[in-house]
Amino acid sequence: MDNISAITAISGWALPRKWFADEVASAFPGARVQIIYPESPESLEEAQVLLGRYPADLYIGYSLGSLWLLKYGHLLPDTCIKAVLAPILSFLDKDDCGGTTSEIQLKYLIRSLKQGSDQSATLKNFFSHSDLPFSEEMIEDIPDREVLLKGLEFLKTCKARKEDAKNFLSILGENDIFIKGELLRAHIPDLDIIQGVGHAPGNLLKHLADRLNWKNHNP
Repeated sequence: MDNISAITAISGWALPRKWFADEVASAFPGARVQIIYPESPESLEEAQVLLGRYPADLYIGYSLGSLWLLKYGHLLPDTCIKAVLAPILSFLDKDDCGGTTSEIQLKYLIRSLKQGSDQSATLKNFFSHSDLPFSEEMIEDIPDREVLLKGLEFLKTCKARKEDAKNFLSILGENDIFIKGELLRAHIPDLDIIQGVGHAPGNLLKHLADRLNWKNHNP
């Protein structure tokens, strides 16, 4: 493993920023961790600004952040290490890229966020079906409605190519409720599927740290 002192991690959808930062720091103790939460993920200009602001030795994209990092991978330096966790080539099931979410389900979530007076209730319902273990109080640290809606529109419309993942380490939990591992592996042959692990980032990050031999290089 090359020397890693700085890590820039791109967050998944609707995650509390501090919680996600703590998850990354826990897996990579001693590293300087910066978190990017794209507010307009379709914007090349925003990606250029954010990636220019937070240079790193290791870039990690998680869930929605993986799709964003694959989309803008051409902006990353050639010398860095790149990884995608719970990687998404296309979020929707109709594209046969491993996504399990139907367009109807995604449109329902978008409509619920747009029309609901209580954003927290919509998010609590969404997270009740996943295995993200942050506390209910941290929902207050999640981005506002407009940013969340832009994220969902990005998941609805953006699709990465398998070639985009060529130079990335790709790690997925076999029990991920949003991604079918074997179907995704048809597009990413080197996909590392971890038994007994779901969508939450903690174990994926620790597995990445093990693959990079972090503890031996950073005692």
